[in-house]
Amino acid sequence: MDVPSAKEAAKKAVETVIELIPEARYVALEGIELSEDETCWEVIVGYVREGDAPVTALSALGGGRTYRTYKTLVLRRDTLEFVKMEPYRDSEHA
Repeated sequence: MDVPSAKEAAKKAVETVIELIPEARYVALEGIELSEDETCWEVIVGYVREGDAPVTALSALGGGRTYRTYKTLVLRRDTLEFVKMEPYRDSEHA
């Protein structure tokens, strides 16, 4: 795997989620891999919706559950052009 290219793809994917979903909080890279034909990066990004984030540290400890949302973003490998974003589906549990 081309690590510098993967790092740029990850950064671009996180920035894209932040731009497209303004209510997303705690946005983070969850996974990345090349498509089967090696033409695109498939980047999994996770985030918490603004209304699902704990208001205080105390509420987070009090059993309040935060729900993380995951998206798969597809970026062209050569240009990092955004192709699509879709809900993440774990192939083992689909």
